[in-house]
Amino acid sequence: MVSSLPRHFQLAVLARAVLLAALIVVLVRLMTVTQFYATELVVALIGLLVILDLVRVVAHADRSTRRFLESLTAGDPDHPPPAFDRAWQSLQQDRRTQRQSADYLQTLLDTVPAALLVVEADGALRLVNRAAYRLLGEPAPRLDQVTVLGSSAARVLSLMTPGAQQIVQLGDGRQLLASASQFSVPGGAARRLICLQRLAGDLDAVEHKAWDDMARVLAHEMMNSLTPIASLSESLDALLRAGGHTEEVAGALEAIRRRSQGLMRFVERYRKVAELPEPLLLRLPLKSVLQGVERLVAATLEQGNIGYASTVSPPELTVLGDADLLEQALINLLRNAAEAVRGQAAARIEVACGLEAGLCFIDVADNGPGLSAAAREQIFIPFFTTKEGGHGIGLSLARRIALCHGGQLTVRSGSHGSVFRLSLPS
Repeated sequence: MVSSLPRHFQLAVLARAVLLAALIVVLVRLMTVTQFYATELVVALIGLLVILDLVRVVAHADRSTRRFLESLTAGDPDHPPPAFDRAWQSLQQDRRTQRQSADYLQTLLDTVPAALLVVEADGALRLVNRAAYRLLGEPAPRLDQVTVLGSSAARVLSLMTPGAQQIVQLGDGRQLLASASQFSVPGGAARRLICLQRLAGDLDAVEHKAWDDMARVLAHEMMNSLTPIASLSESLDALLRAGGHTEEVAGALEAIRRRSQGLMRFVERYRKVAELPEPLLLRLPLKSVLQGVERLVAATLEQGNIGYASTVSPPELTVLGDADLLEQALINLLRNAAEAVRGQAAARIEVACGLEAGLCFIDVADNGPGLSAAAREQIFIPFFTTKEGGHGIGLSLARRIALCHGGQLTVRSGSHGSVFRLSLPS
């Protein structure tokens, strides 16, 4: 411990201690051997002065240390006393490391495209990343004071419980998916983290990849059709110049016709995916929408000997959507389920509708063989299919319909088979 003190302080204390010890020895000697009372008094006074000086040196060091510790606590430390040089250097290094870690974490947060907000235990609002500032502008003290949110969205966000998800509509009409979670720091109260991300509008990275994959499939299919057509056209030109060869000409024309019709069918399928109309949103009773879809697919289910059941809870549940588009999405989901259970013993499809986390959901569950993890990642890519002879547009079209309604279409593995969930604003 003593070796960590500065050398000048050690020498000052040591010199005064030695002097004080010598004075005590002299004083004791004078008192026991002589009767020089005046000398004894002088020696005693000198010893007292040495003691006072020693107290002064120690008090000065104590005051310097206290000032340093107070400034350190205040977050603006002065240069430390020499006794703390080594500890000061170590503290500075730790602070630099913490600052670098904080900068690194903030950089990571700023790369997240979703807006991240922290609501303190007392209701105070903090914007965490760059996306939050872009979305909401300058921070406000509380959620209900953020103009961009609007009173309705602010109220929904303030009431969200940890683990909840809900679609909120901002004051300017934009719809966002809000997710809430909870965390706490040591010695602090629990705080809520709210994540706001776009549902529609700009495509996210996953959607971009899906459309890139679709473009590659489109180019591949068109080249597969155009290459033989071009080759047959050249052969046909040679046959016509040579004269005769009626059968060869007819065969070439038939091949060109078949390939051209196949290409036209493919382009028509592409057009269905690319030209989705804007939804006309109305308040729809979900039970009536579902009953209309069931009448359309009843014959298919009966021919496939597929059991079917549906529930809507509560029965009066309504959804904000376009009747025609929602009907098309549900038909595609039911046809996909019917294909999944084809040939299964006791084939069955179940549809369950209800409310969860402020969203209306429609679950279409089948007891088919299910999907592999790889297939689940690609199932919504246009023209991707796991079925022989399938077109691969039904699920991608259903997902686009969900997105244009401000909702989502997801898939998960059920107890048997797969469950597709269509989530929509209630």
